[in-house]
Amino acid sequence: MTSFEIKSTLGIAFIYMLRMLGLFIVLPIMSIYLSGLGAGASTFLIGLTFGIYGLTQALFQIPFGILSDRFGRKKIIVIGLCIFFIGSLVIFFSESLIMIALGRALQGAGAISAVLLALLADLTTDKARTKSMAIIGASIGLTFGISIVLSPILNTYLGFQNIFMLIAILSLIAMAVVIYYIPNPIRYSRNERIDYPIKKIIFDKVFLKLDYGIFALHASQIIMFMMIPLMLNGIGYPIKYHWQIYLPVFVLSMLAIIPMIILSSKKKMLRSFFLINVFLLIFVQYLFMNWSDSKQSIMITLLIYFIAFNFLEATLPSLISRLSPKNLKGLVLGAYNTSQSLGIFVGGILGGFIATQYNDQAIFILSGILLAFWLALMIRFIFPSSKNDKVIKLKPEFFNQSDKSKNMIFSKIQSLDFVDEALIFPIESYIIIKLKNNENFDNNKVMKILGEKNAIS
Repeated sequence: MTSFEIKSTLGIAFIYMLRMLGLFIVLPIMSIYLSGLGAGASTFLIGLTFGIYGLTQALFQIPFGILSDRFGRKKIIVIGLCIFFIGSLVIFFSESLIMIALGRALQGAGAISAVLLALLADLTTDKARTKSMAIIGASIGLTFGISIVLSPILNTYLGFQNIFMLIAILSLIAMAVVIYYIPNPIRYSRNERIDYPIKKIIFDKVFLKLDYGIFALHASQIIMFMMIPLMLNGIGYPIKYHWQIYLPVFVLSMLAIIPMIILSSKKKMLRSFFLINVFLLIFVQYLFMNWSDSKQSIMITLLIYFIAFNFLEATLPSLISRLSPKNLKGLVLGAYNTSQSLGIFVGGILGGFIATQYNDQAIFILSGILLAFWLALMIRFIFPSSKNDKVIKLKPEFFNQSDKSKNMIFSKIQSLDFVDEALIFPIESYIIIKLKNNENFDNNKVMKILGEKNAIS
């Protein structure tokens, strides 16, 4: 990965972590806190408050993605962060379950997850994107781990509502990162207008399999974590000590996925690791139903869960972005993130309903059914191979020539038959050439247009 790819990835990962923090940090404490609000705090309303964040995310992901395709990624991200900021403040000032639900709905309405992934896809080569998306996925897993460890501690020392003031402050920092830190390239793209109907893209069979995957992954997560904190309480672990279980389990799981990510990329074992980890998630549901009566058994089961969850969370965004047409990344990733958000919403609603009508084991049976259907869908899925997009370092003096001269050079590069698009980073002095395929690339043609004296590598 080049320096600006690393810079872009870390900046976007920070913003992504903030967005997921707004969801994850309340998972270990929300059911217990909301249950103590007194009259009106029914199991169904608690489930709705869990899931409404996902509902508004689902409603706005596709519109935000389409707007980013048209008006630019960074502008739409800042708008989404402003809405998220307002939602966090609403929760901070809330005194009732209904107001907390409203604040969660506003947080979700700042639906920038798809736009962030589309921006990252714009700023990275196809080969580096798997690593970048893995970092994003790992950051989500890291956020989840940090949240469940810190949540009980912050709840003890700050209180439930003050946590959201902290989140609001972090959202202001995220806006500054978007505006001042993340690179802003000049794009030269073929004037190919792709007029696919939105419906055709959303219901494409390949995309639907991945969309259902992220739906099932997050629905099962919400369903499970309506029960897991209560299970820990049941074996004699009050909420303020839950971090003692979550922290070591999460650290070990993050270490465990590193070799899997490396091997799946270098040894072309992505399909095998992917299917194994979906199966492990299903196995986790069985373990929670039949082997969760002690601290040790719950810790081992959570370790298996975190390993599988973190790996799949790291690889799914890479798959969907690599398969998306360049002119429609915002739309495709919008549909993908809508599915993720719907999973959060449906998980909250179904979990609340099942817990009310049936016994505790029914929660894990429902989660297992959702995941088993995903495994069946992915068995015959064809995983894509990476294209070797080219990164060329240019001498800073190259950018001192007139705009007319530079535009002529870059337009010539973009017009080459093997070039899909060219991204120019004047501040970083890089050019990314994204290829249609690996077979026809001709480095001599590119260097002839750039001029040997201008290119460093």
